[in-house]
Amino acid sequence: MSLLKDNSYHILGLDTSVNQKEVSKRSKEILTRLKIDNVPEYDLDLNLFKDFRNEHSVKDAISNLSTPKKQIKEYFFWFQIADTVDEQAVGIFRTGNFDDAVRVWEHHSSADSAKALLYKKNLAILYSLLLYKEENQEYLKKSVALWGELVNSPKFWSSFSKVYKLHDELGAEQDVIDYFKKHVSGYISDIYTDLSNFHKDKSYITIFTKNFGLKGEKIEIDVLNPIYRVINEAVENLEKMKVSDDGVLDKKESEEIKRLIGTIQTELNKLIDLGLYEESKIKVVRDRAAATLRRLSIELNNNLNETGIALGLAKIAEKISGTESFKSKVQQDTKTLQDNLDYKDKEGKHKTVLDPIIADFHAGRTEKAIQTINGYIYNDDTDKELKETLIEIKKVIEERIVKNGKPVAKAPTMQSINGFGTTIYGDTVYAIALFIPIFAIGRYKVTSHGDSSYCPRYTHLAD
Repeated sequence: MSLLKDNSYHILGLDTSVNQKEVSKRSKEILTRLKIDNVPEYDLDLNLFKDFRNEHSVKDAISNLSTPKKQIKEYFFWFQIADTVDEQAVGIFRTGNFDDAVRVWEHHSSADSAKALLYKKNLAILYSLLLYKEENQEYLKKSVALWGELVNSPKFWSSFSKVYKLHDELGAEQDVIDYFKKHVSGYISDIYTDLSNFHKDKSYITIFTKNFGLKGEKIEIDVLNPIYRVINEAVENLEKMKVSDDGVLDKKESEEIKRLIGTIQTELNKLIDLGLYEESKIKVVRDRAAATLRRLSIELNNNLNETGIALGLAKIAEKISGTESFKSKVQQDTKTLQDNLDYKDKEGKHKTVLDPIIADFHAGRTEKAIQTINGYIYNDDTDKELKETLIEIKKVIEERIVKNGKPVAKAPTMQSINGFGTTIYGDTVYAIALFIPIFAIGRYKVTSHGDSSYCPRYTHLAD
């Protein structure tokens, strides 16, 4: 989830000065139009993203703006239109002229005032958004510098708190603002992690960490680099594995996968203990490891039909993934694999019920087959799909009995000695004496081989 793209105010096409009534009105308007496949557009959309406004995102926005701890996060990372300067800048970028909008806020943010600091926040947001539009090193460096200045400015936080409380109808306590202030650097780091993934360029993280100084050089060299090396080595060994080349996942391959995953998890646990697990650079490492496990999971499922093992790997990948955008991909994989596994399990259970019934029918034990079917059909605990299948099988059996008669397990003996015994005339087996039919034994549907012999499998004709 992107703090900017998926920002609740962005989803609703509003600025942060709106009240709860306006939020409710706008959300209802969007949801109504979405029902008729009419996706509305608003002035603050910037035309930078596609498919971000949908029923799910609107409902999330409503929820976020109804919770104090979530609302402040949404508020901080979106435009505040407070005066004519803000209106001028927004009016310009509505036309798509982003560079001129940047210049407006740059010019007015140069003053040494609380208002100028709020212009800088708008400018930092605009810079960050434009980085999704294009890779611009100037905007990248300026945005990071602005965020750093704001986060470390007591004057900014004093001004921001006053303005926020003025607009906040949820009545957030000061500890909500304090908590947000404490964690804001981590939230900002998520923006650059997302941009790094979006552009597949690690310089976004490098520049951010360099400017914010979240990790000291000694920790980087003495603690983090050794952990990185161990994790990367394990990931590379996983990437080299070609588990489906020989068409089977053997014991040796399974044990190697387990060992390498254990190595990765051990190193990640060290980062958790150090309180660095959620750092941006660590998220990239986690995403790489998770991506390798995801590839292995897909290979095992698609090529070797090892759905259970694939699901286990996908769950580990989901757990260690660093960014929400990648985690959502793995979560979809996990759901698909779980559905496949559930289907196979259900299919296996159905097979254990159906196979004996089919075998009884083919062996001529029709009544037993139907009796077994009825036992399941009239049992409330029987799975709905299985019950529907059994009803269909019963229907087919009954139709075949009406048409052809009941299958018999063993054909009647037809032989005669010195003119005494049994034989068949038409579809009826007769007892004969001196080759003369004396009385009928039964009627059967038979298959002639064309050489005066008959198939030993008979079907008793219905009366």
